[in-house]
Amino acid sequence: MKRNKKIFLSSVAILLLICTAAFAGGKREEPAAEPTAAAVEWTRNEAPMLYEMVQRNEIPALEDRLPANPLVIKPYEEVGTYGGTFRRGTGFFMADEWLASHIDGNSFWRFQWPFPGSGPVLPNLADRWEFNDDGTELTIHLREGVKWSDGEPFTVDDVLFFLNDVVGDEKVTYTWYHTANFYIQERQLPGIERIDDYTLKFSYPEPAFFVETMYAPICEIALPAHILKEHHPKYNSSSTYDKFNEQIVFANGRGKVTLSAWMLESFDADAKMAVVRNPYFWKVDTDGNQLPYFDRMEVFVTGDRQGVALGNATGKFDNDAMWVGIQHLSLFLEEEAKRDITIGYSIVGGMAIYFNYDADDAEAKKVIRNTDFRRAFSLAINRKELGRVFFYDTLIPMGSSFSPNSAYFEEEVGKMYSEFDPERAKKILDDAGVIDRNGDGIRELPSGEKCELIWSVYEHDLYTPMSEMVVEYLADVGIKLVLNVKHQNIIMDQLWTGLFELGTYDYANHDEPLAGLDWWIPITAGKPFWHKNAGTVGLFSSEYAEFAKLMGSAKALPFDQRVATVKKANKIMAENVFVIHIGFYRRPNISSNRIGNLPHAVTRIDEFGSDAPPFMYYQTYEKYPRK
Repeated sequence: MKRNKKIFLSSVAILLLICTAAFAGGKREEPAAEPTAAAVEWTRNEAPMLYEMVQRNEIPALEDRLPANPLVIKPYEEVGTYGGTFRRGTGFFMADEWLASHIDGNSFWRFQWPFPGSGPVLPNLADRWEFNDDGTELTIHLREGVKWSDGEPFTVDDVLFFLNDVVGDEKVTYTWYHTANFYIQERQLPGIERIDDYTLKFSYPEPAFFVETMYAPICEIALPAHILKEHHPKYNSSSTYDKFNEQIVFANGRGKVTLSAWMLESFDADAKMAVVRNPYFWKVDTDGNQLPYFDRMEVFVTGDRQGVALGNATGKFDNDAMWVGIQHLSLFLEEEAKRDITIGYSIVGGMAIYFNYDADDAEAKKVIRNTDFRRAFSLAINRKELGRVFFYDTLIPMGSSFSPNSAYFEEEVGKMYSEFDPERAKKILDDAGVIDRNGDGIRELPSGEKCELIWSVYEHDLYTPMSEMVVEYLADVGIKLVLNVKHQNIIMDQLWTGLFELGTYDYANHDEPLAGLDWWIPITAGKPFWHKNAGTVGLFSSEYAEFAKLMGSAKALPFDQRVATVKKANKIMAENVFVIHIGFYRRPNISSNRIGNLPHAVTRIDEFGSDAPPFMYYQTYEKYPRK
């Protein structure tokens, strides 16, 4: 980076204070050591575009924009240089674009990277925190001096507004992932006490050491109260919830005031989103340079996954681990030698088939709730053939089980009902009295309900053809599946509102299921989406009730007890095939070689924030211009 006239933050070089945190079980574990910035004279430790804005008196000097102890980030490979535009592709934008929030996480603390499960959580917006001895009280100390992108101070009041008036208000339609992780039970938040502008205390009815992991993937733990309160009916009687719900949508302008590395510049749902660097971003590298390195990030709509893959292969885009998948590996391998790209990977869950245990059709619901039917369904699937056809033989066949990368995995449990054994499937059904009584080729339950279900699958260049093969496998054992294939947005709406019998989505929240608990058990209304009435009309079986009890209690336990408890729950799930899973596989990602500090082996799982945080885009930089 070119150095010009020296700019001193103060007469004394700033020492960045990195504080340790207290961890669970009365036993204190120290997080991995945080890097500290050298005591250096800060010489233009900001992007040239920001320095020019300072000279024009458009923003304050750097020392007035950063907190006294900015978070120090050690770049993946090396200290980068400023400038340029990072480009990504997207098949389409969602109603409230999550790509922007997933560029970097703004929770109290953050995961290790690029493998979140490799160690304890680390400081982030909180620079320190401590539990009381029994884990029922958590005191959090926010990083003082952090500012929103419009220059207003970030304080406890922004956190309280977010928790009490957004997450805790049932009339607010806030759509980001993982906010249910705050709840101690259905829609009930822990006790929250304001100590001062930068300190708050959470109180829990039982030991809550696991909330460190639960809160880390939440992409934001505050909203700018100074711009949103005026639209909230609680504070403005002339406003309405409809108006407020529009205001909190990222693309409607709220994204211009953020704690993230880049803030919203423009949004066109049919074409492009552009974000530009946040002058007040509160993270620096180990040389004291304010992050991010890139001036801008632009995300372009391609219309489908193929467009994203092609854009990355040809150099139009710089990185993707969300839209590209195993179906694009042959393209990448073919282009790698002649293009300026690198192929990386992550081990992820494959296609899942979710049974709707509260299906509107009474006969379908009875079939779904039959354990023998679900076991036979799983045994009828030829996972090895699917792996050969679609996954280049990288598929690890797996049943209804948590991930091999989790502490809760046992191989003999994970493999239950995952082998291809159609004769065993037929025998299970025959022994249970699930037979074809009228000779039409479709089995019926003893009570007469046909083993015929509608399977909702979104248009997907991998899942759709896989589903067509699964339909054939199931027909061979007397089970009829009727495919309902539509655009992803339509199918996702059906899944989230419970309007399906069978539904396809990624096998999610499997590496640390306790961090995505509402995916598995009813800790909040309407969740999990595949048993949305569980909290109101009861659980569908005694086995699932025991599973939910074990999973719900595990968060309060010390680590060893927690592992043993979740292993018991995992075995119950595998034995009763609550979900059909095809298996885990090595999913490719792709990066342009002109981008520095991009790891190529990463974790891509929902409970740790999906695809973007493991890359920490704010510490990537442009090695050389795009050709």
